Amino acid sequence: MDEPDPDQQQFALTFDAMKRVNISVGDLWLHYFSMGGGVDEYEVNAYLHGLIDLPDYERDCVAQAVNELYDDLCRQRGAPYSSGRARHGES
Repeated sequence: MDEPDPDQQQFALTFDAMKRVNISVGDLWLHYFSMGGGVDEYEVNAYLHGLIDLPDYERDCVAQAVNELYDDLCRQRGAPYSSGRARHGES
């Protein structure tokens, strides 16, 4: 059996992470572009759907943008402890 191509898996796993927390392509692209990403929103969308490939740097920049947005969305206030302390990492 052939091993899956890591480049092909990267776009699919990146898109899956976006869908899990409902990150839109527009929000992703804006964050990606603000980080120095160099392709337009149309190309990012095409990449996420497996229609085009991007250079390693651009793929990694897209992944970094998704990870940062993912972390921001998943760090919402959790349940407080009985002492009134917030969970680790919250003020």
